Amino acid sequence: MTSFFEVILKRRSIRKFRDQEVEEDKIRKIVEAGIWAPSAGNMQPWVFVVVRNKKNIEKIKAMSPGMFDLPAVIIAVCRDMGLAGNFEENISIFDVAMAAQNMLLMACDLGLGACPVRSFNQKAVQVLLDLPEHIVPELLVTLGYPDESPSPPERRKGVVFLEKYGGDGWF
Repeated sequence: MTSFFEVILKRRSIRKFRDQEVEEDKIRKIVEAGIWAPSAGNMQPWVFVVVRNKKNIEKIKAMSPGMFDLPAVIIAVCRDMGLAGNFEENISIFDVAMAAQNMLLMACDLGLGACPVRSFNQKAVQVLLDLPEHIVPELLVTLGYPDESPSPPERRKGVVFLEKYGGDGWF
């Protein structure tokens, strides 16, 4: 296993995949990483739908302009709107995003490529996956063995400040 910081630095959005199945134990580890994400008030508002059927993957790709290649697996990262409880309804979107980030990092650690996709027809995916009205697909995580090795993008400078905003930044 790679060190955690190395995984963070290594992770890329992989959009091209080899035509190769992903082992079930790896998919389970990725989903479990999502389940262990932090959440406001420990509400755990996520629901994950793992799609491995190629015909369903093709259908989802057709309704997802942000998806460029056919992955081996798509995980629909959904939000259970019924779990907002006493919290502001929109706060749970952050919880779902943290779950997705855990999954992206775990995929990288397991030697898989992954990419979060937000540009998709939410309603059409909801219907295709038989999701009830209160379960809303927020992100699609595409998974597979990478068929590309993108270079790391440059990071913006001057985004970290000590004590107060301004100046050249800490780094």
